[in-house]
Amino acid sequence: MEGRIDETVHNIVLCKLASNKKYKEELLKAILIAICAMLNSNGGRVVLYYDTCKCDLVAYRVSLLIRILEQTLIATIGSNQTVSNVYFKPDKEKIIILVKKVDCQITINYNLYLPSQSQVVQVFPWEPLEKVKDDVITRKVVQEPVQLGSHHKRFLKGEICGFHESKEIMFKNVKADASKRTRLADRITSKGNKFSCYVSAFANHNGGCMYYGITDDQVVEGELIPNGKDKDEIIKKVEKTINKMIWPKQIGQPKREEHWDILFEPVVDNNFNEIPSIYVIVIYIAPCLGGVFTEEPECYEMIDGKVTKMSYTIWVIRIMRESYEVVNRKADMSFPISRKRILQLAVEIPAVVQRVKWSSSSTERHCTEVDERLMMVINNGKWNEFLKVANLFERKYPEVDVKLVVLSKKVMERYRMGCVSKAYCILENYKELLPKADNKLIFEAIYLYLKAALKRAERDFKAAKEILNYALLKAEQIPPGLLTAAILSFAGMLQNSEVNETTQLSAQLSIRALEHLKRAPESQGKVDMEQKAYIIIATFHLGYDISQTIVKKDVNESTLETAKSSIMELNQSVVNDCPLSRYREVQFNLTQSTLYYRYSQIRPEKRILFLEKAFQFSKKAQHLAQASHFEELLMWANDNSALFAEKLVLASLIKTDRVRKIFKSKQKIQF
Repeated sequence: MEGRIDETVHNIVLCKLASNKKYKEELLKAILIAICAMLNSNGGRVVLYYDTCKCDLVAYRVSLLIRILEQTLIATIGSNQTVSNVYFKPDKEKIIILVKKVDCQITINYNLYLPSQSQVVQVFPWEPLEKVKDDVITRKVVQEPVQLGSHHKRFLKGEICGFHESKEIMFKNVKADASKRTRLADRITSKGNKFSCYVSAFANHNGGCMYYGITDDQVVEGELIPNGKDKDEIIKKVEKTINKMIWPKQIGQPKREEHWDILFEPVVDNNFNEIPSIYVIVIYIAPCLGGVFTEEPECYEMIDGKVTKMSYTIWVIRIMRESYEVVNRKADMSFPISRKRILQLAVEIPAVVQRVKWSSSSTERHCTEVDERLMMVINNGKWNEFLKVANLFERKYPEVDVKLVVLSKKVMERYRMGCVSKAYCILENYKELLPKADNKLIFEAIYLYLKAALKRAERDFKAAKEILNYALLKAEQIPPGLLTAAILSFAGMLQNSEVNETTQLSAQLSIRALEHLKRAPESQGKVDMEQKAYIIIATFHLGYDISQTIVKKDVNESTLETAKSSIMELNQSVVNDCPLSRYREVQFNLTQSTLYYRYSQIRPEKRILFLEKAFQFSKKAQHLAQASHFEELLMWANDNSALFAEKLVLASLIKTDRVRKIFKSKQKIQF
């Protein structure tokens, strides 16, 4: 089996396979869920152990069990995914199922329906996600929407209704004697009658109407509704069932007379007189953009070694991000790429994802004030002031959320000074306090962001990226602003942290960070984050990551001009009375030094001049970093200074040697 298999293991014990049908069904589902969770994560092993006391697997036959599992997988994820990414290794004690990570998201059940001419059909999990997304979730136009009030209104008892079932019309006749356990309202909305399936199907197509009281052969029978109380009960049950379904977040709770309606049309006799208490119940469903699900899509992933069901919000974010990556791969990746084109590629998550809000405006204001003030102290290397200011804020604002902000900055302070182990200890305190936060989702995103930063400081880029993926998912649920921009910027930094990895995602994430910052109020923190984004974009085009590690050996004049334009944007920011913090000033000088070093590579006639400038900027960064105790930046500045000094000496020797040779050749000619 080609490809790397992750070390994650999920164990399941087998017993009562042949004798207990219900257990067998539950077991098969559990195995399927575990496999799909690993397909959606980093792969791994699902191990099926035989319970020697209870298991009747010998009689049941291992090969038959594997065959059933393969059939179940093929019916769920398709034959290609099953053959390519799932492999069974049975022995006397167990069956090991090796699972590879897949590029697409595997969903066991969309819980999504579409109408056919005579019934509703379920969207099967093996159908291409792109097709499901384009036809339902992100469709932009409804071709022929069914309008409210356009339903049929005349119904003659015992006669053919005069119209047919279609993709917009469905007949149901649930007439039966009422009982204490099941009333007409219950039978209309029951799972057996597929009520929610029809709501989903009509909403995901052109809209439509359900007619209760008409038989399959189109004969009008009507439903018995003795009084107004029974009508009210039906309305309440229908509304409750519809509201329990999953609607696009931009709609919120579906509204009667807009997204749905229920009408009670009288049934008449041969003399066209209304028959008392007999009605055709018409339930109208409007077409809906964004996808309407009977319940949350069933999708799983591995989190901390455990099979975990993915929430609807995360599921939507994942499929949208996956679509973005597909577009990105197909896009023309040649340089230079325009800012407008990058923004087109770095699409925002659509309105189907609802973003949370702060619990109160005062808490948001306090947290923002503390965050910005402490960040200014850290960025300017004023370590003697830090604890004093942090303690002051903790006394001033008693909220748990403010304490978490202070702890997050203490983590950042230790990290900037190179004390990663102490930073981890503070982060543990943060984690313990996190459940008490009023704005838990926001501070979970900060926690993941900080943890990824510490992993990066340890050069564990793989772990940092995996953690940051979850931070990005959290960020997509938070109002755009400083925090989301910080996470996006850090993600941009991390994209190019592995040697020889080249991707435009670094610059694109930084562009998205700038877009998020447009929605943040004016502040010094906003300016600082904008400056950081410009530095990341510049370093990417220079073929480096922000730690000055080379990730692209060759650059050309065009890419250098793009990098230079980003540096000019940064310069403009400084000109507009927005001075760089000490930390950004070090990064800026490192970026400048790298720019001139790259120029020395593509313009050999001015190599020494450019190398001298590169060395000067790196030395300036070195002095600033040393004075402010920015340990990580100091290490990078030291490396740059050493490299450029070596290159400068070498270039000078080469030039001297050439001059000497020219001089000698001239002497020979004169002689």
